[in-house]
Amino acid sequence: MPSLPSTPAVNPTSPTSAATAGAPVTDALAGVTGTTDTPGADFSSALAGQVDSLQALQGERDTLNLQAVTGDLEDIHQATIAAAEASATMDLMVALRNSGLQAFNELMRIQA
Repeated sequence: MPSLPSTPAVNPTSPTSAATAGAPVTDALAGVTGTTDTPGADFSSALAGQVDSLQALQGERDTLNLQAVTGDLEDIHQATIAAAEASATMDLMVALRNSGLQAFNELMRIQA
């Protein structure tokens, strides 16, 4: 009977060397800042950044679709991937908007 290769012990609180395979390990909270004077400023700037990102994705999608229609695009998969990314991002933004409106309406209902 062949023997199974030994596996290194895994610490559940740290990544394994096999999982990272030389890739740098980043802290999940690396970009999180502390409290500021205006609590909504970080959220609004993050939301504005995401809207800008969505617009950039949609612009890239439109450009690649135009190239695909005119025959200038060598790999049609680029256009398909760009369209899927833009669609998924738009779905996320719509879900965030709906959740925000639902929370606002619930607060208005409670205060009345």
